[in-house]
Amino acid sequence: MKITLFGVRGSLPAPINKKEHQEKLLKILRMAKDAWKKNPDSFSEEKFIESLPLPLQQDLGGNTTCVFLEGDAGEKIIFDMGTGIRELGNILAPRAFSGEKLDLNILVSHTHWDHIQGWPFFKPAYSPSTHINFYSAISNLEERLTRQQHPENFPITLEQMASKKSFHLWQEFESYPIGDLKIIPIFLRHPGSCTGYRVREGDRKFLFCTDVEYREEDREHLLNLKPHIVGSDLLVIDAQYSTAEAEKKIGWGHTAVSKAVEFAEMMEIKTVVLTHHEPDHDDHEVIRIILEEGKSKQPEKTQVLIAREGMTFVLD
Repeated sequence: MKITLFGVRGSLPAPINKKEHQEKLLKILRMAKDAWKKNPDSFSEEKFIESLPLPLQQDLGGNTTCVFLEGDAGEKIIFDMGTGIRELGNILAPRAFSGEKLDLNILVSHTHWDHIQGWPFFKPAYSPSTHINFYSAISNLEERLTRQQHPENFPITLEQMASKKSFHLWQEFESYPIGDLKIIPIFLRHPGSCTGYRVREGDRKFLFCTDVEYREEDREHLLNLKPHIVGSDLLVIDAQYSTAEAEKKIGWGHTAVSKAVEFAEMMEIKTVVLTHHEPDHDDHEVIRIILEEGKSKQPEKTQVLIAREGMTFVLD
């Protein structure tokens, strides 16, 4: 099972601005100058770049949520359709337009804009050789996507997209197969409702939980979920706020970094990837909050990572 992150921002896209870009360049140039002075004869540009810390080596990314899972038997599952799905579509497009039949499965957590706004720009959806199965706990998902592409909002309607599209309604805690994968939907606390998904392939388990607001009073409810998700190998979870921000935004539907790590520890997760970064936080601020509130309290049995676009995990 291979999982790749194509969008890690929350709420709306947040491309890097000129000021942040220039600040990063200045830091890199100064560090390169110091490194060259110490070892001018052996200085390697490639090795220097590899040695840079985040976010100097790589931006965290400005696209909204999209995660791609590939099963060992070739299953292709897309979690959410934020703006990150455009880049994924660019990768899949050559196959979609070669005449080869392309079967895709899209699991939708909810239909807030940042989780569906990339869909109209997903190139494989315009190929007649692409068949897309939509799965969700939303009874009128097709209607919602149709409204997003009303002519007042977008020049091409959902119906005009040439791919074959099928919509399937799922129920919480029921187990559904896609190829050799077994998937369980899990309802999350979020305004307007949201669904997380646990994917199992053999003994390996992946858990996708965006968007969710975890607070102390949810602990008993979350313990009821534990039998379904305990011991998952990898968890990608909303951690949009610092603790101070979360206290001011109760009811907004997002989790503080510290609470996301606490949840992962409670569920005995092996690796937790903190995502859905606040768009008003630049990369340095995202990393600062996670280092101070997440990694500094990292439990012994749970690895804490910062989500960035292009990050890939292989669960053997």
